[in-house]
Amino acid sequence: MSVAPRGRIASRSFKIHFVHAHPLGTTSARPAPEIHLYRHRLRVTDLDHLGYVGSVRLLDYLQEAQVAMLDPRRERVFRTKGPTYLIAKHNVSYVRRLAFRDHPVEVETVVGRIGTSDVVVNSRLRDERAVYARCRTIWVACILPEGSTRRLDDEERARLTRFSGTIDELPAAH
Repeated sequence: MSVAPRGRIASRSFKIHFVHAHPLGTTSARPAPEIHLYRHRLRVTDLDHLGYVGSVRLLDYLQEAQVAMLDPRRERVFRTKGPTYLIAKHNVSYVRRLAFRDHPVEVETVVGRIGTSDVVVNSRLRDERAVYARCRTIWVACILPEGSTRRLDDEERARLTRFSGTIDELPAAH
């Protein structure tokens, strides 16, 4: 599916990968040619005592989307032995409260930088009206159980390069 970026009229189109969940600042200056889009349906059990989705649950949504982009076949992320990825750092900005709704929210994810053994991943949790959270995560490729870092292989680099770039900002919500 090709769509124009929100808030701007552009002559080029974007490819967006849709991944449906079970019911339940960047380093690149150019817009990403493909944005990984992960839809997540809210659950009543995700609400805090004030009726909003809790910050820990928002981070879970962001992590699930990043895992779906990094390792779509779940071959490496959930391993206890061999090549895998570990989170070295999260930087999350909670922009506004997310109240329960019937329609899903979306997590847009792009790769900000691909290093020798690490990947900077930028995500934002949003709906059609507003952004609720932004996240910058550093994932490190490693080998378990030793915990030693490893180089990203050519297949990983090719997959991640597709999503390399920035996400255009949404216009301010009314």
